[in-house]
Amino acid sequence: MGRRTQIRFVKNPPNNFYFNAQIDDSAGLTLTLAEFEAMRLKHFINLSQEKAASTMGVSQPTFSRILESAHKKLTEALIRGKELRVSGGNINYKKAFEGYGCLKCNNEWEDESASRTRSVSCPKCKSNQTYYLIREPL
Repeated sequence: MGRRTQIRFVKNPPNNFYFNAQIDDSAGLTLTLAEFEAMRLKHFINLSQEKAASTMGVSQPTFSRILESAHKKLTEALIRGKELRVSGGNINYKKAFEGYGCLKCNNEWEDESASRTRSVSCPKCKSNQTYYLIREPL
């Protein structure tokens, strides 16, 4: 049995979640949001695989596998005229904020009154092992 998939970070969902082909009536293909994001970072923004992998919060080999899977699905949809949908996957949307993070449970939360000197407890696990966090947008 393989490991659980790690959460990938995505800036925003795509504007179009569904691409309709007029050629073939067969079942379509689904591109995950992580695959869509990998293609956006690598081919649209032109980041290196290492930088794109870091942005998504995965290793470079994992990023490469995600990108390869996206390429296969996109190629099949184009060659065979299949419908292509974008949805699903183990993802979390990343937004810019100031707040705190927990070293114990990896929870992150926004706090408008966040400061480096203030001591806070994690709202999820109640741990005092927290740190000040500034989350930058992707």
